[in-house]
Amino acid sequence: MRFLSVILAVIFLGICSYPAAVQAQSGKGRPKIGLTLSGGGAKGLAHIGILEAIDSAGLKIDYITGTSMGSIVGSLYAMGYSGDTIETLAHQLDWDNLFANQASLKDISYEEKSEYDKYIIEIPFEYGKPKLASGVITGQQLWLELARLCWPARDIKDFSKFNIPFKCIATDVATGEIVTLDTGQIITSIRASMAIPSIFTAVKIGDRKLVDGGVVRNFPVITAKEMGADIVIGSNVSGGLRKADQLTTPFDIIYQLGFYKDAIDFKEARKACDIYIRHDMEEYSAASFGSVDSIIEKGKQKGREMYPVFKHLADSLNALYPTAPFQKDRLPFVPDIELTSISITGLVHSDEKFFRGRLGLKTGGCYNPEQLKEAVQNVFGTRFYKEITYSLTPDGPAKGAMNVQVEENPLTYVKFALQYNTFTNASAIINITQRNFIVPNSRSFVTVAISDNPRVEAEYFKYLGWNRSFGFGMGLYFENNGLNVYDNFVRQQQYRTKYANANVHMQYALSRIMTIGVGTRWEYFHFRPSFESSEELKGDGNQLNSYWYYGVNSLDRKIYPRKGMDLQLEAGWVYNQNPSYRLYKDGVMVPGDSTGLEFPNYQHAMLQMKYYFPFSRRSALEVNLGSGVNFNYNQSPINGYLLGGLNKVAHNQLTFPGLYEGEVITSSAAIAQVAYQHELFRNLFVLPRIGVGLYDFNGDVNARYRYLSGYSITAGYSSRLGPIEGSLMYNDQDGRLKFYVNIGFNF
Repeated sequence: MRFLSVILAVIFLGICSYPAAVQAQSGKGRPKIGLTLSGGGAKGLAHIGILEAIDSAGLKIDYITGTSMGSIVGSLYAMGYSGDTIETLAHQLDWDNLFANQASLKDISYEEKSEYDKYIIEIPFEYGKPKLASGVITGQQLWLELARLCWPARDIKDFSKFNIPFKCIATDVATGEIVTLDTGQIITSIRASMAIPSIFTAVKIGDRKLVDGGVVRNFPVITAKEMGADIVIGSNVSGGLRKADQLTTPFDIIYQLGFYKDAIDFKEARKACDIYIRHDMEEYSAASFGSVDSIIEKGKQKGREMYPVFKHLADSLNALYPTAPFQKDRLPFVPDIELTSISITGLVHSDEKFFRGRLGLKTGGCYNPEQLKEAVQNVFGTRFYKEITYSLTPDGPAKGAMNVQVEENPLTYVKFALQYNTFTNASAIINITQRNFIVPNSRSFVTVAISDNPRVEAEYFKYLGWNRSFGFGMGLYFENNGLNVYDNFVRQQQYRTKYANANVHMQYALSRIMTIGVGTRWEYFHFRPSFESSEELKGDGNQLNSYWYYGVNSLDRKIYPRKGMDLQLEAGWVYNQNPSYRLYKDGVMVPGDSTGLEFPNYQHAMLQMKYYFPFSRRSALEVNLGSGVNFNYNQSPINGYLLGGLNKVAHNQLTFPGLYEGEVITSSAAIAQVAYQHELFRNLFVLPRIGVGLYDFNGDVNARYRYLSGYSITAGYSSRLGPIEGSLMYNDQDGRLKFYVNIGFNF
């Protein structure tokens, strides 16, 4: 059947070429070939296979039109990228990140990472009223990536001046009219062409707000004809309107209603198309960016089917109208740009000095697209801004004026989350975040966990310095936990423990992913037995803890990272201790000088590191190292390290498979874990883990060099709620099989 379809296409092409020959005899010259690429979200990547077949056949394209994803692929080809190069780029891009409603974690400033993307609901408030966007996704990451890819066309504002003249289609959201984009900034035009209503925010160009062109003209063959194409090759990945039995949800129906106008336009487009290529993409959706490889391969298969048609057309035209040899790679060289000026528009609440300091660009400096992207990300990572874009206006050879357009985030957010953990139990979490509270360039938040084990955290952070790389922070933290105390893995007592601290610190950001700092904490401890026992500790105490810290977080995402490192190192000095603890044995208080508890000043150091090595798109190896040591110390369990648990949920905790939190409390420990993370299906993960540990090797301990070995296997699902995980654990020293549950992000 495929062979027959190819033969029929060649015959059809021969018929179509007859009018062209007549035109040539009339002196009109070589027929113009137009290429139209439809929209279709992820399915539009199948167009790449058609481009590769056209390149292989040596067929010169004279005009290109596209909508939505077709506008991205088509514009790159029009600029001069070959089909092969576009395929390479498509495999390299992180499509899930580009089309996510949140930026990648690695693009967020270090001081913002812990709070970023950990709430189910985030409601913005402007002047005391909720403020909702016109779409879920702003497209910041997509815009920056397009800016990098479109660098060769940075000075071209008339798309007819591209290597191949190009037009893309958008929809005027106010009138529903077709808007043909052929001048201006190519990045903004592409972004408008693919702004799916209610998914992507609308794009303002001039006085119009534009959304996805697929609403009115998803297959712009007619536009190619209007440009002057005599023969149009149309590649269509869209399935058109859905059938009645496919409309199962209210969203399906609303989506269908929005595309009636395009369905009418398609009938005319199909008639005007000379070589129609229909891709069978029923198994994929517009959001199937997890199937990029297979979609591209399907497109290449269709390209191989169409190659004889393209080759016949190319050979026929070359025979009748000899031209210069076909060039597959047509991308022009564009040098770095010297910025003659930098202007910023859109700032309302933000300080321009703060913006310029974080941007770090200088007038007279020469920059490439990667450096401009990094500069914008450095500002965007502060989370003061919702969207940051820029345009470059030519101002001499290899020179340009940069205009940065900014849309700020609302100053206030109210956020909600739910969480359950085997150790902390169920919690309802409420957060209020306020930017520029009292003073500009600052961020404040208060978070409360309503639970049987309540927690409270508050923080104030102020950016300082010319480049805003320095920061001053103040914070409060409180946790109330039930803690079991074990002796040789047998529970002896249960305590209600409280820990609180108030801290001040200064930090210096070496980059978005790395920081160093110093600080001092006032810390408070309280212990109360939950039931009577032969030996129990009661009372409270406080101390000062001066420390320095070093942090690195280059993880690519919050839940189940695929690559990057998360490292936290803190070392310091504990002093000015004020203990008020009482030890009871068989109900009788032990005199203070015979308890064995001493409270001299001591030094401490704690390291926690996770490193992810990617194996493939679906799997990664996690290496987890942890260590905590107290020097000149004799007061366990007050300031000891809690070993156990699979999630960090308590002060001074080192996670370890096979143990519940606090089954081992020690003044010194070193652990190593290895886990294999594999995504079985989309967002469904399995993680087998093995850990080994050494503890009680420093200070006043009961034994030397105690060992641990534990194992776990976790089934987890990545949801908007956070990770939903159930784990089976086993520890060789304990010998019991245990079950561990974690739902949502830990407080």
